[in-house]
Amino acid sequence: MKPFLFLLLLLPFLAIGQDTTASKAPRDTTIYTFVDEAARFPSPCERYDTTAAAKFECSQQYLLDYVYQRALYPAEAREQGISGTAVVAFIVEPNGMVNRPEILRDPGGGIGLSALRSVVGMAREVLWRPAFQDGKPVRYRVVLPLRFRLEEPKPYVIIGRDTVYTELTKGVTFTGEEGSVAAYFDKYLTYPDIPQDSCATGQLDVQLLIKPNGMVEVNDIIDYNDLGLAFTSKAIDVATGSYGKWIAAEYEGRKVASAYDVSVTYAPTDPGCQYVLNNYNEALNLMQEAQGLVRDSTKVGEGLAKMDRAVELFPRDGRFRILRGQVRLDNNQLTGACEDLRLAKQIALIDWYDSVLPLICRAPAAQTEEN
Repeated sequence: MKPFLFLLLLLPFLAIGQDTTASKAPRDTTIYTFVDEAARFPSPCERYDTTAAAKFECSQQYLLDYVYQRALYPAEAREQGISGTAVVAFIVEPNGMVNRPEILRDPGGGIGLSALRSVVGMAREVLWRPAFQDGKPVRYRVVLPLRFRLEEPKPYVIIGRDTVYTELTKGVTFTGEEGSVAAYFDKYLTYPDIPQDSCATGQLDVQLLIKPNGMVEVNDIIDYNDLGLAFTSKAIDVATGSYGKWIAAEYEGRKVASAYDVSVTYAPTDPGCQYVLNNYNEALNLMQEAQGLVRDSTKVGEGLAKMDRAVELFPRDGRFRILRGQVRLDNNQLTGACEDLRLAKQIALIDWYDSVLPLICRAPAAQTEEN
């Protein structure tokens, strides 16, 4: 009988253990837009002996100050005279972390992306006070409008030790090859003295710096197709060899340094590479057509289909990846945008999207958990 009594004595304890497990409350994953107490940006307002509503109003000013210090006015928007209000949204998690930022409204010219970058930076740097509903921290959606207004820009930028003017009263003039920079590069730029069996084809963007005395330096060079040192060296040699063929730009009557952008294309002459050139030219045409289509919100799908075909023809072209990645990003296709922009960074060594990539390239498992 003793073993039997021992088992009976254990049963109440086992039952208690089972009840404790069953009573565990499920996690609330609801994303709230209306709560008892809204999430607040961290600020000195938290120290004030006042209401939660007053603290919220106070913290909004600190939030806007933080964001506007980081949301730079895009050069594209300045050039096109675009201004307006971008609207971004994000989730403040119960632990105060910022998650899932997105663009709700974009005036264009890169303004929406600039606003998004500022929120991405906040996700890495700032821990919010979470929202509360029924006394418990909950997930909360913040919608943030950001107004971009054009201000009088300075006529120059500082690049290294050079003051480079972007506003000119008289532009730089090229005096060689009857004034045609393209003709000059076509004449003197040759395919590197390397085997052509690789059929290496692609484009370099070269930014020249024309000094007041007519000297020429290469300020930047982007190799969109990872052509390599032999190709970039050729382009640099031809560019700097144009010394003496420039008349410097002027600003208000004095000669100043200015930048001049040149795009050069390398194409092999080996007959065995003709199929590569055909694919490249077809891809260029498709991309040009696609760029016209995606400007119409009703034809984005059609434009992306042409971009897909161009990328199939030339999968390691950094420009194609950037163009398609930007369209995907603008349309919240984050997984595809991550693929394109990450590969473009790897190929062309650009850092334009460094602040966005950590967010849009989150692990699929993490995205599933958030949803």
